[in-house]
Amino acid sequence: MGVGDPRNGAHLTVTDVATVTAFYAEVFEAVPVQRECLLDGRVLHAELVVDGHLLTVSEWCDPPGEPGGPGGPLPLAPADPHLLVRRALAAGATLEPANGGPPAGVVFRDPAGLRWAVPGVSPG
Repeated sequence: MGVGDPRNGAHLTVTDVATVTAFYAEVFEAVPVQRECLLDGRVLHAELVVDGHLLTVSEWCDPPGEPGGPGGPLPLAPADPHLLVRRALAAGATLEPANGGPPAGVVFRDPAGLRWAVPGVSPG
C-alpha cells in the first residue's frame, strides 16, 4: 500500500497517541506520515494513511465520553476481514457482544476504547 495522495479521513482523540498509532500500524497496516512530540518524547499528534485515507490521531486533555461516540463504531472494509480481526485481537483489541453489532460482522475496541465495525466476519 502506497501513501500517494490521501483523501480526507477521520480525526480521533485518545489518551495515548503512541500506543494507538502502533496498534493501527500493526492491525490496519497504517503508514505514518507525520507526528508531533513533546520534548519528553510523548506523542501529541500523528497522521497516518490507512487504505488511502488520512487518519489523524491527537491526545485529549479531558476524559472522553463514550468511546466510538454516539454515532456507533467506525466502519472498516478490509480486503481480508478475517485477517484484520485476527491481527486486532492479537494486538490487544476486544470483541463487543454480538447484540448491537453490524449485520454479518463484528465490532471490536482498540486500546483507546474506540469501536471498529468489520463486515463479513461472523462473531465467535
